[in-house]
Amino acid sequence: MNVLILTKTFPETVEDWGGIFVKEQAEALSTKHAVTVVKCRVDYNDFSPFFKFRIESNPYAGYKFNNIIVSRSFPVYNQFNFIVSVYFALKKIIKEDKPEIIHCHYSYPSGIAGWLIRLKTGIPYLVTEHTRISSTFRSVFHRILSLIALRKACSVVAVSNSLKKEIMAERIMKVQVIPNVINVNRFLLAERQSTPFTIGFLGSLNTHNKGLDILLSACSELPFKFILKIGGTGNHLQYYKNLALENNLKDNAVFLEGIAAQQISRFYSGINLFVLPSRYETFGIVLIEAMASGIPVVATKCGGPEDIVNEKSGILTEVNDSVMMREAIIKIYSNYSEYNAGEIRDYVINKFGYEPFLKQINLIYQTCLSK
Repeated sequence: MNVLILTKTFPETVEDWGGIFVKEQAEALSTKHAVTVVKCRVDYNDFSPFFKFRIESNPYAGYKFNNIIVSRSFPVYNQFNFIVSVYFALKKIIKEDKPEIIHCHYSYPSGIAGWLIRLKTGIPYLVTEHTRISSTFRSVFHRILSLIALRKACSVVAVSNSLKKEIMAERIMKVQVIPNVINVNRFLLAERQSTPFTIGFLGSLNTHNKGLDILLSACSELPFKFILKIGGTGNHLQYYKNLALENNLKDNAVFLEGIAAQQISRFYSGINLFVLPSRYETFGIVLIEAMASGIPVVATKCGGPEDIVNEKSGILTEVNDSVMMREAIIKIYSNYSEYNAGEIRDYVINKFGYEPFLKQINLIYQTCLSK
């Protein structure tokens, strides 16, 4: 089957993490289908009043990749200009690649472009939503178009049950849950013999959503020797470095800052426990990456993690509860031998690996094509 993946985020360098979950899906799909990935974005350094775009192609192992780059236009009008430009660029790509189905990631702008293409060509499209649906509603314009994209799609996929509930609250009922997928073979079983006990955190520090402040507070009174390895960078990096000092973690907290994609497996291999203290997550792909390495996890009940963490792989805590998080870390430290690395990895393979993902998504593709 010829599948065209349309997305607003997709990592193009080893330093880029934006949309890594879309790339994982593209790689999984390319093992069974002919895949073309199309990323669309605005070039804010180039101004043009009307419909100026270019298509750049880059080689990827296993699938085609095209970048639709639209020149910036006038404020407000820029959104309309962007969608129309993407539509005309897509027509050129579709004429060459002849996709049978369009898989849009995010309702806006990908989903609305998919809808316009379906109106013109009849090619069915589905939408996988990754982010909190309300975050797409930046204006009345965005809300209307996002809801059109979801309601006109042959199928809507949410990456977690919590996100499914949010989408259904908008009276969109044809929602199925397919979790994000990872290539488990990229991760080796960690040795889990780090001394002292090593706790890992990985996430963007551009906002406070990832809850690093809660983790630092939780670690401030741990009753055993430990190292806290913190991966990630962003606007609040210095704030968290100062907060670590305030929590008397000068000798414990190690800020690794940016971690390239090819180094991520090594990061997990060097820790005993991974903690995701987020205030909100639609999924939490770092959790399944850590678990693919056989590492137990602690995460908050913030949406996505409830679909990921079970009693054999880790512990869930309440959001913003540093005391409960500290108790969870101590419990895993005290009972570490009970968390079997092989069982944790097998759980990821059976739930988040290529095979279960392809089985579920292929059923949706066939349903869309039969309508």
